[in-house]
Amino acid sequence: MRSVSRIFALVLLSLMSSGAIADEAQPNRILFRNVNLFNGVDDRLLTQHHVLVEGNKIVKVSANPINSEGALIINGEGRTLMPGLIDGHAHVMINAHFDTVEKDMDLGDISIRSIRVAERFLMDGFTSVRDMGGPAFALARNIESGRIIGPRIYPSGGFISQTSGHGDFRDRGDPGFSQHDAGDLSNFERMGIGNVANGVPEVLSAVRLNLRNGATQIKIMAGGGGSSRFDPIDTTQFSEAEVCAAVEAAADWGTYVAAHVFTDRAVNRLLDCGVKTMEHGFFISEDTMKRIAKAGAFVVPQMWGISPDLARNPLMPAAKIPMVKALGEQYADFGEKLLKHKVKVVFASDYVGVPEDAERARRYEIWWRTQKFGSNFEVLRQMTSVAGEMLALSGPRNPAKGKLGVVEEGALADLILIDGNPLEDISVIGGTDKWFDAEPEYRPIETLVVIMKDGVIYKNILP
Repeated sequence: MRSVSRIFALVLLSLMSSGAIADEAQPNRILFRNVNLFNGVDDRLLTQHHVLVEGNKIVKVSANPINSEGALIINGEGRTLMPGLIDGHAHVMINAHFDTVEKDMDLGDISIRSIRVAERFLMDGFTSVRDMGGPAFALARNIESGRIIGPRIYPSGGFISQTSGHGDFRDRGDPGFSQHDAGDLSNFERMGIGNVANGVPEVLSAVRLNLRNGATQIKIMAGGGGSSRFDPIDTTQFSEAEVCAAVEAAADWGTYVAAHVFTDRAVNRLLDCGVKTMEHGFFISEDTMKRIAKAGAFVVPQMWGISPDLARNPLMPAAKIPMVKALGEQYADFGEKLLKHKVKVVFASDYVGVPEDAERARRYEIWWRTQKFGSNFEVLRQMTSVAGEMLALSGPRNPAKGKLGVVEEGALADLILIDGNPLEDISVIGGTDKWFDAEPEYRPIETLVVIMKDGVIYKNILP
């Protein structure tokens, strides 16, 4: 796993342009010297610090010099060292337009495309990604074994949806007038992107299938959405018995359930059953926010969903633009209210669709959150320590055998070194106010000078 040159050969990717180290064997001890440290928790930089990594763990953090004998020394020269970034909600396998995936792709197509998706996540400084719907199991395994390059993947497997729910992607022309039609499957379901289940027995079967395949958490669709055609966004999906069955089955494996959801009615049903993370959740009341906080649950919103720039999306149907603008105005203070009620919030790009579009949205999301949550620090916290706390909910299913999202002794060595101070300038980790008018092609973030995941350096452009 530590032979980065072997990874390159197997995946047939050249990362030398991004500065990835290609030595046959990486040093066991790496010392970051003279760095300003953002530890993922505190709203300040700890100046002139030193951080020693041994194997895949941070073993010492000190304001005093550390013995460097036998260590590779990376002289930060006042640059910022911080935890690797965490994306709490992405779809690495849904890497084309929905219609293209459904009608003109197979599992091979999306799997091949996911290799580049994963590489670019890592090169943007994201060392862990929670995949919230799709057949990402093989991708996760091959990253873990060192055959391809990418972030640590937390796969949910196919999202679980009721008939008529947010994960029912059949077309009008598909069979669908009898629930007994054996051929009534969308391509999404055939490829393992989603799974339609009705009633407690089918929900249990779907949850257990994902756990069998390696899910670190379970994703259900508990309400309507904007990207599917036949489920209005106000609908509540899955009965209480079905939701509670999913939670119980996940808990039997030591993990938890996450749910796509937007409304009070649906969120309160989820809380009644013990669902731990609410994905999106824009249209909830302050009373519901208080209940989420009291339960210790998380909200994982992609804030571009209530951005006025969303109406500029060239793929947005003209008929939906007035609704998009109205909702963005009505819920403009969503982030402010979440913080007011001390809800735990995690960063989410909701990476989905054509990679170049999704990558631009991810970088825009970083900047846009600073506008909606009022500070760079709050957004950085959501991308590091709070996200790490959420990932730990996977318990024994957690692929990370150590603490994530912080720079402290004993934590896993997921680290990025930045030329600049992200507490003052979010652009140094890629944040930008440009979205649809950003450059269409992926460009490396030049201010990310070192990227380390699990003690392995994947990028180092320092002289």
